[in-house]
Amino acid sequence: MPVFLGLDTATYPGDNVMKLARAQANIAFTGFYLGPAPSHPDAGFMKKRALLSGLGYGFAPVYVGQQQSGPGSHVLTTKQGTADGKNAAALMQQAGFPASAVVYLDIETGPPVVPAFFDYYVAWVQAVVGAGCTPGVYCSHLLAAQFLAHDSRAIPWVFQLKFSNGHVFSPPVPAPDPSQSSFSGAKVLQFAQNCTLLLGGTQLKPVDLDTALVPDPSVVPLIEPPNPA
Repeated sequence: MPVFLGLDTATYPGDNVMKLARAQANIAFTGFYLGPAPSHPDAGFMKKRALLSGLGYGFAPVYVGQQQSGPGSHVLTTKQGTADGKNAAALMQQAGFPASAVVYLDIETGPPVVPAFFDYYVAWVQAVVGAGCTPGVYCSHLLAAQFLAHDSRAIPWVFQLKFSNGHVFSPPVPAPDPSQSSFSGAKVLQFAQNCTLLLGGTQLKPVDLDTALVPDPSVVPLIEPPNPA
């Protein structure tokens, strides 16, 4: 099964950089940060979907909602999960994604998870489904099974790092198989964080790098059917 490369940067790096990444590093998809969101006020990606699609990119739409700790907002309640799920779906529509597209709830924490986070997650997933989108969840490979045990409808994107903190990549970039991570159900894998990607004379940093089993992790189904015999 082929594996597709993606990049993930919290602020839009500019049209020229995205053109270079597609042409020189064989990047198939990009994280697409929805905003303003509770823990991500920047809206730099929001008007770029058409341009990026025209360049051949697929997408991993990210909604940075409530967090357990660290930067951002920390209102982990069922009521807030419902409100944020509706907000995520509305931002997806605003950015131009089709109704069925996958939107990934960004969960930055490591274990242990407070029970209120599961309540928030369950309400968020239900609100996203109710709004016609498909829920996904971005979280540690150590936590994916716990969140999915509370609602298995979310498509898992896990982070399990092989590279971090300034590692420099030049094409060709490695492409580890998401299904070979320690959470075997992963459909998308983030394997590098806070790294540098060299694109000729241009540097993209900091950047996170990902792989997926399909070229567009926003499209359902995420497992492509086998080719007919």
